[in-house]
Amino acid sequence: MGLFTASDKVRFKLVKEEACTAVFSVEVPAAQVEAESHNTLLRFQQRAKLPGFRPGKAPLDMVRQHFSGHLEEEVVDHFARKHVPEALRELKLSPVAPPVITEVSRDAGKPMQFQVRVEVPPRVAPKDYSGIKLQKAEYPATDEAVAARLEELREAHARLEAASDAAVGKTHYVVVDYTASRGGKPLADAKGTGELVDMSSEQTVAGLTDGLLGLKRGEAKDITVKLGGQDTQLSVTVKEIKTKILPALDADFAKDMGLETLDELKAKLREVIAEEGKARTERELAEQLEAGLLKSNRIPVPPSLVEAQLEHMIERLQRQLLGGRGEFSAKQVEDLKVKLKPQAEDRVRVSFLLPAIAAREKLEVPESELQAELEKSLAAVEADEKKAGVRQAFTERRDEILGMLRDRKTLDFLRAKASVTAP
Repeated sequence: MGLFTASDKVRFKLVKEEACTAVFSVEVPAAQVEAESHNTLLRFQQRAKLPGFRPGKAPLDMVRQHFSGHLEEEVVDHFARKHVPEALRELKLSPVAPPVITEVSRDAGKPMQFQVRVEVPPRVAPKDYSGIKLQKAEYPATDEAVAARLEELREAHARLEAASDAAVGKTHYVVVDYTASRGGKPLADAKGTGELVDMSSEQTVAGLTDGLLGLKRGEAKDITVKLGGQDTQLSVTVKEIKTKILPALDADFAKDMGLETLDELKAKLREVIAEEGKARTERELAEQLEAGLLKSNRIPVPPSLVEAQLEHMIERLQRQLLGGRGEFSAKQVEDLKVKLKPQAEDRVRVSFLLPAIAAREKLEVPESELQAELEKSLAAVEADEKKAGVRQAFTERRDEILGMLRDRKTLDFLRAKASVTAP
């Protein structure tokens, strides 16, 4: 026979559900609350250290009075840990973030009630996903594109040589030493030695290149520039004047690039540009496809998932821009969150829409496709220990990889159903 009767059953009730938020109540019978409150009080008594009493010997009334707030929290936490998971199962709620207790109601001799708020997935009924209009753009590997890529390679492999006794011109690179002052007072840490100034760059400090024009090696000059929007005086000494020398487009240059002849280099570049063009075309079509899908399916999204997506996007952007050399400031992070939030919301929307479409269209990933993806990943690495790591990742992240393959198949399905206009 159980400790409590049938009337002592814990009750769950869905209070409201809207967008991606559900609120439900948990009602714990008074008998259970009183029993747990007493047990909690006894546990606190064993640990309590109160003036005039040895540990574990303080009167229960004194312990109750001294720790009343903590006792209440402990009892609520106990029932939350015990019954919230049960409530989620009974009410068929699938949380995407940890539940939060919002209200607690407890009167002596009466059942305890507390409300729980939880974020849940949106209810998705995808529509208008067949026949999405796409505009296909192509980026062929033209002679002009190959020539432009060759010039980029030449620029990347250029060298700087001393420009003899020439005066500084607009195409030179100038090595300078400088100190800075404002209002006659030196600026702390505003000095440099051996700094390289590109006279053709628009990124150079405003006023500096104009001030350097015509100077010769060894000459010094005070130049007024704009720093932080304020007039600043730079005392500059020209140490060297250099000219950029581009390598000749010949067989030697091709060999430096790992090929035998210039024609082979051009052919290789044409191949690379063609592949890049195809990838760009596919990327743009995928973006249009998602945009068309989102246009008709503006489903709500859980805020916590949007926040997680934002953090992921900002971390990736930080790695791209700063590498491991620093972090965005708190102000920059907040500004980026505001700017990127619509994009993050759309990415979360797509993450719910694609599985819903796959379920409706009965798109599944058989074991053979998962195995093929594993073999493809194994072929991309050579070392045995790396192959072992790939196998382990596929085992540990099986559901995630299956989801990725399912989404890929769903996008292929949508692409096949789309209306594509070619150029």
